[in-house]
Amino acid sequence: MISLMTLLQWHACWHPRRVALVCDGVSYDYRTLYEKARQMAALLYERYDVTPGTRVSILCRNHLTSVLLLAALSRLGADVRLLNTDIPAAKMRSLLHFSLLVYDEEVREHCLPDAFPCNAVSSESLLSRLPGGKVSLPFVCRMSSISVLTGGSSGQYKEAARSTSIWQFLPPFWALLHDVGIQKHASVLIALPFYHGFGLATLIVSLLLGKKVCLLRHFDTTQMLDVISRDKVEVLPVVPAMLSRLWQEEGAVAKMSSVRCIISGGDRLDRQVVDVTTRHLGSILYNLYGTSEAGFLLLATPEDLSQHDAEVTLGKPVRGVRCELRDVDAEGVGTLWVRSGWAATGHQHRWQNTGDRVWRDVQGYYFHRGRADRIVVCGGENVSLDGVEQVICTHPAVAGALVSTEEDVRFGQVLVAQVESKAARQELTEDALLSWLKPRLSRAEMPHRITFGKIALLSTGKRSTH
Repeated sequence: MISLMTLLQWHACWHPRRVALVCDGVSYDYRTLYEKARQMAALLYERYDVTPGTRVSILCRNHLTSVLLLAALSRLGADVRLLNTDIPAAKMRSLLHFSLLVYDEEVREHCLPDAFPCNAVSSESLLSRLPGGKVSLPFVCRMSSISVLTGGSSGQYKEAARSTSIWQFLPPFWALLHDVGIQKHASVLIALPFYHGFGLATLIVSLLLGKKVCLLRHFDTTQMLDVISRDKVEVLPVVPAMLSRLWQEEGAVAKMSSVRCIISGGDRLDRQVVDVTTRHLGSILYNLYGTSEAGFLLLATPEDLSQHDAEVTLGKPVRGVRCELRDVDAEGVGTLWVRSGWAATGHQHRWQNTGDRVWRDVQGYYFHRGRADRIVVCGGENVSLDGVEQVICTHPAVAGALVSTEEDVRFGQVLVAQVESKAARQELTEDALLSWLKPRLSRAEMPHRITFGKIALLSTGKRSTH
């Protein structure tokens, strides 16, 4: 039974003084991290009655205590739910039916109701109560499970659970070794929260390989660039909006000179971001596609991205994944269904609807055509909100776009767009952008109104669409 705690124990034995974690300006080697994780497990067992099968919720950002909790709870055989720190208190109450809640004080006011139906303790309090010295732990033969909530950008939350056994992550792990070569690099920066499937998987794979893991509590471009520069970070897992914003910061090129591998996932990757990354750092950008329920599915290498210069490809299925297009339209675009052995509990080896509309070329490469639930009817025509956003983002002065619908007394449902301009570019006007879009979009796709301003990002680095 190989758990997160087992990984820490192995590295504590063979690489005790290797740096394991850097967070909040403090470094911890593998021996220290393992000892603290055991102390956390003892505290949870003795004071909070956490035993095999106990259900524990974690409402925390990325920091030392978060990592200790994940390892300790895996050792005790508990079932863990990682809660999204973007969820407001009004919606959080329905998600707190667990035996124990661990939360960060900094998110309490926004995320938690005044009263909740479970035992609760702050992460800061747990860390201050760790017992000193060696501790004894009970024998446990039950493997714990860990779940994340999906649908955070839409506000419709579903749960995707997995066993914390390392065997669960081995098939996609081998793909990362073979196609990405992450084993060649020494350090990883994780700004993606652990409650995001991409962030959690990165942490587990990094610990499996014995890497130095740098953590950020939340995404901030200045802080992220400073950590990359100071700790000589080599591997950078990001969502596209993060990478786009990093390149807008002054001095980004020099501060990112140590980066040898960027893995983008979790959202649509625009051609401009690919081009600027390649121009400054070379062919080091990978495009990863997956879902919380189905896991890691498709991968595009730097060579794949360079071969398709007109459009960014999602790549091809990794070994062990089967894909089908269903409900295919006249243009060959269909809904992507997938099947794999490392899907969430209850979904392994079963066909799942990703909800994404994609197109596959004759070479077997997949291309994103928008979310099925973001297809709307305007002027009697089906319009993809994602497709309109992609076109807007090809304008050289545009950093990002968010397209939605609103009711109109004359036309029924019409499109409106919020656009974020690049800081270094001359100010863009609504009339100028509409004129530029006119030959590139159909009449039904044209926004009726464009506003300008910074697009708010969730803690995951994704844009909120509600």
